[in-house]
Amino acid sequence: MNFLDKYPKLKEQQFLSDLLTKTVYATMALENQKVEEIKVRQIVSALLNQEKSESDNLTLD
Repeated sequence: MNFLDKYPKLKEQQFLSDLLTKTVYATMALENQKVEEIKVRQIVSALLNQEKSESDNLTLD
């Protein structure tokens, strides 16, 4: 059983985005790094979209 079979919810883009945003925001707050949550959400979304487009390109080649 691989990781995504064990945790199928991680395949959902919105769930993964929310999870990563909350985790990064909370970690930065613990380290006294003040960043707006909306900025973290924008960065996470950009990285997930970049990863998705790169994986799409690999399957097309």
